[in-house]
Amino acid sequence: MDYFAWSQEYYRDAENLLSTIEKYKNLLKTADRLNYEQLNSTLSSYRYIYYDLVNTARTLEERAKETINAA
Repeated sequence: MDYFAWSQEYYRDAENLLSTIEKYKNLLKTADRLNYEQLNSTLSSYRYIYYDLVNTARTLEERAKETINAA
């Protein structure tokens, strides 16, 4: 299993998600009260997913280093 390549995919997915996060942040600036809560909730979910992707990528990177060192 190639942990390093796998981690790079997670980093790439996190990077792609940043554009969606920015879109919702911009929508939040002009939202009325009714949509604000819904947009904020959606933005929070996307941020959670982003940080989960980054943390998983870091974990996979560490495993890749451990695999190299064990060999």
